[in-house]
Amino acid sequence: MARAVPSEVGNGRTAGPPTTLVLRDRWEQMSPTEQTQYLERRAAEGRWEHGRLEGWPANEEWQPMRPLVLDADGYRELGRIAHRILTLTVETCLRRARTAGELGELLGDLRPHLWLDRAAALNDTPLLRIARPDVLLCDGVPQFVELNTAIALYGFPALDHMASAYAGLVPDRWSAPPSTHRARTELLAGIAAGRPGGRLRVLVPTWASRVGPAGRLGTREALRGYLRPTVEAVSALGLDVVEEDLSRLRTDSDGRLLADGGPVDVVFNCFAGARATGADDGVEAVRTALAAGTVQLLFPEAMRMLNNKQALAWLHEDLDLLAPQDRALVEKHVPWTAWTGPRQPPAQRTELLERALADRTDLVLKPAIGANGTGVVFGADVDDRTWHALIGERAAKAAVVLQRRVDSDLVDMPFLAPATGRQCDVRVPVVVGPFIVDGRISGTLVRHFGPENPGAGRIINTRTGATVNTLVLTTP
Repeated sequence: MARAVPSEVGNGRTAGPPTTLVLRDRWEQMSPTEQTQYLERRAAEGRWEHGRLEGWPANEEWQPMRPLVLDADGYRELGRIAHRILTLTVETCLRRARTAGELGELLGDLRPHLWLDRAAALNDTPLLRIARPDVLLCDGVPQFVELNTAIALYGFPALDHMASAYAGLVPDRWSAPPSTHRARTELLAGIAAGRPGGRLRVLVPTWASRVGPAGRLGTREALRGYLRPTVEAVSALGLDVVEEDLSRLRTDSDGRLLADGGPVDVVFNCFAGARATGADDGVEAVRTALAAGTVQLLFPEAMRMLNNKQALAWLHEDLDLLAPQDRALVEKHVPWTAWTGPRQPPAQRTELLERALADRTDLVLKPAIGANGTGVVFGADVDDRTWHALIGERAAKAAVVLQRRVDSDLVDMPFLAPATGRQCDVRVPVVVGPFIVDGRISGTLVRHFGPENPGAGRIINTRTGATVNTLVLTTP
Protein backbone atom coordinates (compact mmCIF):
# COMPACT_ATOMS: atom_id res chain seq x y z
CA MET A 1 0.00 0.00 0.00
CA ALA A 2 1.27 3.50 -0.86
CA ARG A 3 2.29 5.70 2.03
CA ALA A 4 0.26 8.90 2.55
CA VAL A 5 1.81 12.23 3.45
CA PRO A 6 0.17 13.78 6.56
CA SER A 7 -2.66 16.20 5.79
CA GLU A 8 -0.98 19.07 7.62
CA VAL A 9 1.70 19.22 4.92
CA GLY A 10 2.32 22.70 3.51
CA ASN A 11 0.26 24.67 6.02
CA GLY A 12 2.11 27.96 6.19
CA ARG A 13 0.13 31.03 7.12
CA THR A 14 3.08 33.24 7.92
CA ALA A 15 5.96 34.41 5.78
CA GLY A 16 9.33 32.85 6.34
CA PRO A 17 12.77 33.84 5.15
CA PRO A 18 13.46 34.31 1.44
CA THR A 19 13.15 30.96 -0.27
CA THR A 20 15.88 29.11 -2.12
CA LEU A 21 13.52 26.40 -3.34
CA VAL A 22 14.63 24.46 -6.41
CA LEU A 23 12.44 21.58 -7.58
CA ARG A 24 13.80 18.86 -9.84
CA ASP A 25 12.10 15.79 -11.23
CA ARG A 26 13.48 12.88 -9.17
CA TRP A 27 12.77 10.23 -11.82
CA GLU A 28 16.34 10.55 -13.05
CA GLN A 29 17.63 9.57 -9.61
CA MET A 30 16.29 6.07 -10.10
CA SER A 31 18.79 3.66 -11.60
CA PRO A 32 18.19 2.37 -15.16
CA THR A 33 17.30 -1.02 -13.69
CA GLU A 34 14.74 0.53 -11.33
CA GLN A 35 13.23 2.57 -14.15
CA THR A 36 12.94 -0.49 -16.37
CA GLN A 37 11.30 -2.53 -13.63
CA TYR A 38 8.85 0.27 -12.91
CA LEU A 39 7.91 0.66 -16.59
CA GLU A 40 7.30 -3.08 -16.82
CA ARG A 41 4.91 -2.89 -13.88
CA ARG A 42 3.11 0.12 -15.36
CA ALA A 43 2.82 -1.54 -18.79
CA ALA A 44 1.27 -4.60 -17.13
CA GLU A 45 -1.47 -2.33 -15.75
CA GLY A 46 -2.57 -1.43 -19.29
CA ARG A 47 -5.03 1.41 -19.82
CA TRP A 48 -5.94 3.48 -16.79
CA GLU A 49 -9.39 5.03 -16.78
CA HIS A 50 -8.65 7.83 -14.29
CA GLY A 51 -10.24 11.06 -15.50
CA ARG A 52 -12.53 9.59 -18.12
CA LEU A 53 -15.58 11.22 -16.50
CA GLU A 54 -13.74 14.54 -16.58
CA GLY A 55 -13.07 14.12 -20.29
CA TRP A 56 -9.28 14.07 -19.78
CA PRO A 57 -8.14 11.37 -22.22
CA ALA A 58 -7.65 13.89 -25.02
CA ASN A 59 -5.48 11.31 -26.76
CA GLU A 60 -6.98 7.84 -26.76
CA GLU A 61 -3.83 6.20 -28.12
CA TRP A 62 -1.16 7.26 -25.61
CA GLN A 63 -1.06 7.51 -21.82
CA PRO A 64 1.84 8.76 -19.66
CA MET A 65 3.52 5.90 -17.85
CA ARG A 66 4.86 7.82 -14.90
CA PRO A 67 4.10 10.88 -12.78
CA LEU A 68 6.30 13.84 -12.02
CA VAL A 69 8.39 12.84 -8.99
CA LEU A 70 9.15 15.58 -6.47
CA ASP A 71 10.96 15.71 -3.18
CA ALA A 72 8.46 15.71 -0.29
CA ASP A 73 10.16 18.59 1.54
CA GLY A 74 10.23 20.65 -1.65
CA TYR A 75 6.54 19.96 -2.16
CA ARG A 76 5.79 21.26 1.33
CA GLU A 77 7.79 24.41 0.61
CA LEU A 78 5.95 24.89 -2.69
CA GLY A 79 2.71 24.88 -0.71
CA ARG A 80 4.00 27.47 1.74
CA ILE A 81 5.16 29.74 -1.09
CA ALA A 82 1.89 29.32 -2.99
CA HIS A 83 -0.24 30.20 0.02
CA ARG A 84 1.89 33.23 0.83
CA ILE A 85 1.71 34.54 -2.75
CA LEU A 86 -2.06 34.08 -2.74
CA THR A 87 -2.31 35.91 0.59
CA LEU A 88 -0.15 38.80 -0.65
CA THR A 89 -2.26 39.09 -3.79
CA VAL A 90 -5.47 39.33 -1.76
CA GLU A 91 -3.83 41.99 0.39
CA THR A 92 -3.04 44.06 -2.71
CA CYS A 93 -6.72 43.92 -3.61
CA LEU A 94 -7.77 44.90 -0.08
CA ARG A 95 -5.51 47.97 -0.29
CA ARG A 96 -7.51 49.18 -3.27
CA ALA A 97 -11.08 48.10 -2.53
CA ARG A 98 -13.26 47.69 0.52
CA THR A 99 -16.16 45.89 -1.11
CA ALA A 100 -16.65 43.30 -3.82
CA GLY A 101 -18.30 45.91 -6.01
CA GLU A 102 -15.36 48.29 -5.70
CA LEU A 103 -12.94 45.52 -6.60
CA GLY A 104 -15.01 44.60 -9.63
CA GLU A 105 -15.02 48.21 -10.80
CA LEU A 106 -11.25 48.55 -10.47
CA LEU A 107 -10.69 45.28 -12.31
CA GLY A 108 -13.20 46.11 -15.02
CA ASP A 109 -14.93 42.81 -14.25
CA LEU A 110 -18.29 43.04 -16.01
CA ARG A 111 -19.07 39.32 -15.92
CA PRO A 112 -22.47 38.29 -14.50
CA HIS A 113 -21.75 37.34 -10.89
CA LEU A 114 -25.29 36.28 -10.05
CA TRP A 115 -24.70 35.60 -6.36
CA LEU A 116 -22.27 38.41 -5.60
CA ASP A 117 -23.22 40.99 -2.99
CA ARG A 118 -21.36 43.98 -4.38
CA ALA A 119 -21.85 45.93 -1.14
CA ALA A 120 -20.34 43.18 0.99
CA ALA A 121 -17.01 43.90 2.65
CA LEU A 122 -14.12 41.88 1.28
CA ASN A 123 -12.73 39.28 3.65
CA ASP A 124 -9.44 37.59 2.94
CA THR A 125 -10.26 34.20 4.48
CA PRO A 126 -13.19 33.22 2.20
CA LEU A 127 -11.27 34.49 -0.81
CA LEU A 128 -8.50 31.99 -0.08
CA ARG A 129 -10.55 28.84 0.37
CA ILE A 130 -9.24 27.12 -2.72
CA ALA A 131 -6.88 27.86 -5.59
CA ARG A 132 -4.81 26.03 -8.17
CA PRO A 133 -1.97 28.25 -9.39
CA ASP A 134 -0.22 27.51 -12.66
CA VAL A 135 3.47 27.02 -11.90
CA LEU A 136 6.32 26.57 -14.36
CA LEU A 137 9.66 25.23 -13.15
CA CYS A 138 12.42 27.32 -14.71
CA ASP A 139 15.88 25.98 -13.82
CA GLY A 140 14.01 24.29 -11.00
CA VAL A 141 12.65 27.55 -9.55
CA PRO A 142 8.83 27.70 -9.33
CA GLN A 143 7.34 30.59 -11.33
CA PHE A 144 3.70 31.44 -10.60
CA VAL A 145 2.19 32.71 -13.85
CA GLU A 146 -1.52 32.51 -12.91
CA LEU A 147 -3.46 32.00 -9.67
CA ASN A 148 -6.70 30.23 -10.73
CA THR A 149 -9.15 30.81 -7.89
CA ALA A 150 -12.23 30.05 -9.98
CA ILE A 151 -15.02 28.06 -8.38
CA ALA A 152 -14.97 25.30 -11.00
CA LEU A 153 -11.80 23.38 -10.11
CA TYR A 154 -12.65 19.81 -10.96
CA GLY A 155 -11.16 16.35 -10.98
CA PHE A 156 -10.08 15.89 -7.37
CA PRO A 157 -11.05 12.21 -6.92
CA ALA A 158 -9.52 11.23 -10.27
CA LEU A 159 -6.21 12.92 -9.47
CA ASP A 160 -6.15 11.38 -6.01
CA HIS A 161 -6.75 7.92 -7.47
CA MET A 162 -4.14 8.44 -10.17
CA ALA A 163 -1.50 9.50 -7.64
CA SER A 164 -2.28 6.50 -5.41
CA ALA A 165 -2.07 4.14 -8.39
CA TYR A 166 1.35 5.50 -9.34
CA ALA A 167 2.60 5.35 -5.76
CA GLY A 168 1.35 1.79 -5.40
CA LEU A 169 3.79 0.71 -8.12
CA VAL A 170 6.78 1.88 -6.02
CA PRO A 171 5.41 1.57 -2.47
CA ASP A 172 8.82 1.64 -0.80
CA ARG A 173 9.94 4.88 -2.50
CA TRP A 174 6.90 6.89 -3.60
CA SER A 175 3.93 8.28 -1.70
CA ALA A 176 0.76 10.00 -2.86
CA PRO A 177 0.42 13.66 -1.85
CA PRO A 178 -2.36 14.60 0.57
CA SER A 179 -5.81 14.04 -0.92
CA THR A 180 -7.32 17.16 -2.48
CA HIS A 181 -10.76 15.63 -2.31
CA ARG A 182 -10.40 14.99 1.43
CA ALA A 183 -9.08 18.51 2.02
CA ARG A 184 -12.04 20.07 0.22
CA THR A 185 -14.48 17.83 2.08
CA GLU A 186 -12.98 18.82 5.43
CA LEU A 187 -13.19 22.48 4.41
CA LEU A 188 -16.88 22.05 3.62
CA ALA A 189 -17.50 20.28 6.91
CA GLY A 190 -15.68 22.99 8.85
CA ILE A 191 -17.75 25.74 7.24
CA ALA A 192 -20.97 23.86 7.95
CA ALA A 193 -19.96 23.22 11.55
CA GLY A 194 -19.33 26.94 12.02
CA ARG A 195 -22.93 27.86 11.26
CA PRO A 196 -25.38 28.12 14.18
CA GLY A 197 -28.08 25.54 14.68
CA GLY A 198 -28.37 21.82 15.16
CA ARG A 199 -27.62 19.16 12.58
CA LEU A 200 -26.98 21.08 9.37
CA ARG A 201 -27.80 20.14 5.80
CA VAL A 202 -25.41 20.51 2.90
CA LEU A 203 -26.76 20.77 -0.64
CA VAL A 204 -24.81 19.08 -3.43
CA PRO A 205 -26.78 20.23 -6.49
CA THR A 206 -26.88 19.00 -10.02
CA TRP A 207 -27.30 21.47 -12.85
CA ALA A 208 -27.51 21.70 -16.62
CA SER A 209 -24.83 23.55 -18.57
CA ARG A 210 -23.18 23.59 -21.95
CA VAL A 211 -19.70 23.77 -20.36
CA GLY A 212 -17.75 22.06 -17.59
CA PRO A 213 -18.48 18.53 -16.37
CA ALA A 214 -22.25 19.01 -16.74
CA GLY A 215 -21.79 19.82 -20.40
CA ARG A 216 -19.41 16.91 -20.99
CA LEU A 217 -21.45 14.34 -19.10
CA GLY A 218 -24.67 15.37 -20.78
CA THR A 219 -27.27 14.18 -18.25
CA ARG A 220 -28.09 14.97 -14.65
CA GLU A 221 -27.85 11.28 -13.81
CA ALA A 222 -24.29 11.14 -15.10
CA LEU A 223 -23.43 14.33 -13.22
CA ARG A 224 -24.88 12.86 -10.05
CA GLY A 225 -22.59 9.87 -10.48
CA TYR A 226 -19.66 12.22 -10.98
CA LEU A 227 -20.54 14.01 -7.71
CA ARG A 228 -21.11 10.77 -5.80
CA PRO A 229 -17.63 10.74 -4.15
CA THR A 230 -18.32 14.22 -2.75
CA VAL A 231 -21.70 13.19 -1.36
CA GLU A 232 -20.24 10.08 0.26
CA ALA A 233 -17.28 11.94 1.74
CA VAL A 234 -19.43 14.70 3.27
CA SER A 235 -21.87 12.13 4.65
CA ALA A 236 -18.98 10.21 6.22
CA LEU A 237 -18.09 13.32 8.22
CA GLY A 238 -21.51 13.30 9.88
CA LEU A 239 -23.32 15.96 7.88
CA ASP A 240 -26.74 15.59 6.33
CA VAL A 241 -26.38 15.78 2.56
CA VAL A 242 -29.19 16.48 0.15
CA GLU A 243 -28.97 16.11 -3.61
CA GLU A 244 -31.29 18.25 -5.67
CA ASP A 245 -31.24 19.89 -9.08
CA LEU A 246 -30.58 23.61 -9.14
CA SER A 247 -33.75 24.17 -11.16
CA ARG A 248 -35.92 22.79 -8.32
CA LEU A 249 -34.68 25.05 -5.51
CA ARG A 250 -37.09 27.45 -3.83
CA THR A 251 -37.23 29.63 -0.69
CA ASP A 252 -39.79 29.83 2.10
CA SER A 253 -41.30 32.95 3.65
CA ASP A 254 -38.26 33.35 5.92
CA GLY A 255 -35.83 33.31 3.00
CA ARG A 256 -34.54 29.82 3.75
CA LEU A 257 -33.34 27.81 0.79
CA LEU A 258 -35.44 24.67 0.35
CA ALA A 259 -34.26 21.46 -1.29
CA ASP A 260 -35.88 18.03 -1.19
CA GLY A 261 -38.51 19.17 1.29
CA GLY A 262 -36.35 20.98 3.81
CA PRO A 263 -33.99 23.92 4.37
CA VAL A 264 -30.29 23.72 3.59
CA ASP A 265 -27.48 25.63 5.27
CA VAL A 266 -24.49 25.34 2.92
CA VAL A 267 -24.39 25.01 -0.87
CA PHE A 268 -21.58 23.05 -2.51
CA ASN A 269 -21.35 25.45 -5.48
CA CYS A 270 -18.61 23.93 -7.63
CA PHE A 271 -19.96 25.79 -10.66
CA ALA A 272 -20.69 29.33 -11.82
CA GLY A 273 -24.38 30.16 -11.50
CA ALA A 274 -24.28 32.26 -14.64
CA ARG A 275 -23.40 29.17 -16.69
CA ALA A 276 -26.31 27.03 -15.49
CA THR A 277 -29.13 26.70 -17.99
CA GLY A 278 -32.86 26.28 -17.38
CA ALA A 279 -32.50 27.10 -13.68
CA ASP A 280 -33.43 30.77 -13.38
CA ASP A 281 -35.87 30.18 -10.50
CA GLY A 282 -33.32 28.13 -8.57
CA VAL A 283 -30.56 30.68 -9.13
CA GLU A 284 -32.91 33.39 -7.86
CA ALA A 285 -33.79 31.25 -4.81
CA VAL A 286 -30.11 30.99 -3.89
CA ARG A 287 -29.77 34.75 -4.29
CA THR A 288 -32.78 35.34 -2.01
CA ALA A 289 -31.40 33.03 0.67
CA LEU A 290 -27.98 34.66 0.52
CA ALA A 291 -29.53 38.10 0.94
CA ALA A 292 -31.48 36.81 3.95
CA GLY A 293 -28.32 35.31 5.44
CA THR A 294 -29.88 31.87 5.77
CA VAL A 295 -27.43 30.00 3.55
CA GLN A 296 -23.72 30.08 2.78
CA LEU A 297 -21.82 29.23 -0.38
CA LEU A 298 -18.80 27.00 -0.01
CA PHE A 299 -17.01 29.21 -2.54
CA PRO A 300 -17.94 32.92 -2.38
CA GLU A 301 -18.43 34.29 -5.87
CA ALA A 302 -15.92 37.09 -5.16
CA MET A 303 -13.24 34.39 -5.45
CA ARG A 304 -13.67 34.50 -9.24
CA MET A 305 -12.38 38.06 -9.32
CA LEU A 306 -8.95 36.96 -8.11
CA ASN A 307 -8.55 35.10 -11.39
CA ASN A 308 -8.05 38.52 -12.94
CA LYS A 309 -4.39 38.69 -13.88
CA GLN A 310 -4.35 42.41 -13.13
CA ALA A 311 -4.09 41.40 -9.47
CA LEU A 312 -0.63 39.96 -10.18
CA ALA A 313 0.34 43.27 -11.77
CA TRP A 314 -0.83 45.06 -8.62
CA LEU A 315 1.38 42.72 -6.61
CA HIS A 316 4.39 44.00 -8.53
CA GLU A 317 3.21 47.59 -8.17
CA ASP A 318 3.18 47.11 -4.40
CA LEU A 319 6.67 45.66 -4.02
CA ASP A 320 7.89 48.67 -2.05
CA LEU A 321 5.06 48.15 0.46
CA LEU A 322 6.02 44.57 1.25
CA ALA A 323 8.22 43.28 4.01
CA PRO A 324 11.72 42.38 2.73
CA GLN A 325 11.11 38.63 2.87
CA ASP A 326 7.81 39.00 0.99
CA ARG A 327 9.34 41.23 -1.64
CA ALA A 328 12.11 38.68 -2.19
CA LEU A 329 9.49 35.95 -2.48
CA VAL A 330 7.51 37.80 -5.16
CA GLU A 331 10.57 38.86 -7.14
CA LYS A 332 11.86 35.31 -7.22
CA HIS A 333 8.63 33.42 -7.89
CA VAL A 334 6.21 35.75 -9.72
CA PRO A 335 7.37 36.86 -13.19
CA TRP A 336 7.23 40.62 -13.74
CA THR A 337 3.64 41.49 -14.64
CA ALA A 338 2.13 44.86 -15.58
CA TRP A 339 -1.31 45.89 -16.78
CA THR A 340 -2.73 48.38 -19.23
CA GLY A 341 -6.31 49.16 -20.13
CA PRO A 342 -9.01 51.81 -20.59
CA ARG A 343 -8.71 52.98 -16.96
CA GLN A 344 -4.96 53.56 -17.10
CA PRO A 345 -3.62 57.15 -17.36
CA PRO A 346 -2.23 57.83 -20.88
CA ALA A 347 1.27 58.61 -19.59
CA GLN A 348 1.53 55.24 -17.85
CA ARG A 349 0.24 53.45 -20.93
CA THR A 350 2.82 55.16 -23.11
CA GLU A 351 5.60 54.18 -20.73
CA LEU A 352 4.43 50.58 -20.67
CA LEU A 353 4.19 50.41 -24.46
CA GLU A 354 7.77 51.61 -24.74
CA ARG A 355 8.95 48.86 -22.41
CA ALA A 356 6.79 46.31 -24.23
CA LEU A 357 8.48 47.18 -27.52
CA ALA A 358 11.97 47.12 -26.07
CA ASP A 359 11.41 43.74 -24.40
CA ARG A 360 9.00 42.20 -26.93
CA THR A 361 10.70 38.82 -27.29
CA ASP A 362 10.78 38.33 -23.53
CA LEU A 363 7.11 39.16 -22.91
CA VAL A 364 3.69 37.51 -23.17
CA LEU A 365 0.41 39.38 -23.70
CA LYS A 366 -2.62 37.99 -21.86
CA PRO A 367 -6.22 39.13 -21.37
CA ALA A 368 -6.70 40.14 -17.74
CA ILE A 369 -9.84 38.02 -17.69
CA GLY A 370 -9.56 34.75 -19.55
CA ALA A 371 -8.65 31.08 -19.34
CA ASN A 372 -7.40 28.14 -21.36
CA GLY A 373 -4.80 30.25 -23.15
CA THR A 374 -7.41 32.14 -25.17
CA GLY A 375 -6.02 35.42 -26.48
CA VAL A 376 -2.46 34.78 -25.27
CA VAL A 377 0.24 36.09 -27.64
CA PHE A 378 4.00 35.64 -27.27
CA GLY A 379 5.92 38.72 -28.33
CA ALA A 380 8.53 36.55 -30.01
CA ASP A 381 5.88 35.34 -32.47
CA VAL A 382 5.08 38.77 -33.97
CA ASP A 383 7.00 41.80 -35.24
CA ASP A 384 7.26 45.18 -33.50
CA ARG A 385 4.50 46.82 -35.53
CA THR A 386 2.02 44.01 -34.94
CA TRP A 387 2.95 43.83 -31.25
CA HIS A 388 2.42 47.56 -30.70
CA ALA A 389 -0.90 47.57 -32.57
CA LEU A 390 -2.14 44.46 -30.79
CA ILE A 391 -1.47 45.84 -27.32
CA GLY A 392 -3.05 49.18 -28.20
CA GLU A 393 -6.18 47.67 -29.73
CA ARG A 394 -6.80 45.24 -26.90
CA ALA A 395 -6.02 47.71 -24.11
CA ALA A 396 -8.51 50.18 -25.59
CA LYS A 397 -11.31 47.64 -25.01
CA ALA A 398 -10.37 45.83 -21.80
CA ALA A 399 -7.48 45.38 -19.41
CA VAL A 400 -4.58 43.22 -20.55
CA VAL A 401 -1.37 42.21 -18.82
CA LEU A 402 2.19 41.89 -20.02
CA GLN A 403 4.19 39.21 -18.25
CA ARG A 404 7.81 38.16 -18.46
CA ARG A 405 8.01 35.01 -20.52
CA VAL A 406 8.94 31.86 -18.62
CA ASP A 407 10.01 28.67 -20.38
CA SER A 408 9.42 25.42 -18.53
CA ASP A 409 12.16 22.92 -17.82
CA LEU A 410 11.87 19.77 -19.93
CA VAL A 411 11.35 16.29 -18.52
CA ASP A 412 11.68 12.88 -20.14
CA MET A 413 8.22 11.30 -20.16
CA PRO A 414 7.64 7.65 -21.18
CA PHE A 415 4.30 6.89 -22.85
CA LEU A 416 2.30 3.71 -23.38
CA ALA A 417 -0.16 2.86 -26.16
CA PRO A 418 -2.35 0.44 -24.15
CA ALA A 419 -4.05 -1.03 -27.22
CA THR A 420 -0.78 -2.21 -28.74
CA GLY A 421 1.69 -2.20 -25.85
CA ARG A 422 3.98 0.20 -27.72
CA GLN A 423 6.15 2.54 -25.65
CA CYS A 424 8.06 5.68 -26.48
CA ASP A 425 9.84 8.51 -24.70
CA VAL A 426 9.17 12.22 -25.27
CA ARG A 427 10.93 15.22 -23.77
CA VAL A 428 8.21 17.69 -22.78
CA PRO A 429 7.65 20.93 -20.83
CA VAL A 430 5.22 20.67 -17.91
CA VAL A 431 2.95 22.98 -15.96
CA VAL A 432 2.39 22.14 -12.30
CA GLY A 433 -0.90 23.08 -10.63
CA PRO A 434 -0.83 22.44 -6.86
CA PHE A 435 -4.19 22.69 -5.12
CA ILE A 436 -4.14 25.01 -2.12
CA VAL A 437 -7.17 24.25 0.05
CA ASP A 438 -7.66 26.38 3.16
CA GLY A 439 -3.96 27.23 3.16
CA ARG A 440 -2.70 23.66 2.71
CA ILE A 441 -1.19 22.05 -0.36
CA SER A 442 -2.92 18.83 -1.38
CA GLY A 443 -2.66 16.97 -4.65
CA THR A 444 -1.47 18.46 -7.92
CA LEU A 445 -2.65 18.72 -11.50
CA VAL A 446 0.25 18.23 -13.93
CA ARG A 447 -0.14 18.88 -17.67
CA HIS A 448 2.19 18.17 -20.57
CA PHE A 449 1.96 17.19 -24.22
CA GLY A 450 2.24 13.68 -25.63
CA PRO A 451 4.05 11.78 -28.41
CA GLU A 452 1.84 13.06 -31.22
CA ASN A 453 2.29 16.73 -30.30
CA PRO A 454 5.32 17.17 -27.98
CA GLY A 455 5.93 20.69 -29.30
CA ALA A 456 2.29 21.65 -29.81
CA GLY A 457 2.87 25.12 -28.44
CA ARG A 458 3.97 27.14 -25.45
CA ILE A 459 0.48 27.11 -23.91
CA ILE A 460 0.23 23.83 -22.03
CA ASN A 461 -3.51 23.34 -21.61
CA THR A 462 -5.98 20.53 -22.15
CA ARG A 463 -7.74 22.77 -24.68
CA THR A 464 -4.52 22.81 -26.71
CA GLY A 465 -4.12 19.03 -26.54
CA ALA A 466 -2.16 18.60 -23.31
CA THR A 467 -2.40 15.38 -21.32
CA VAL A 468 -3.44 15.37 -17.66
CA ASN A 469 -1.04 13.81 -15.18
CA THR A 470 -0.12 14.24 -11.53
CA LEU A 471 2.84 13.80 -9.18
CA VAL A 472 4.09 11.62 -6.37
CA LEU A 473 6.48 12.40 -3.54
CA THR A 474 9.75 10.85 -2.56
CA THR A 475 12.28 11.38 0.18
CA PRO A 476 16.08 11.44 -0.18
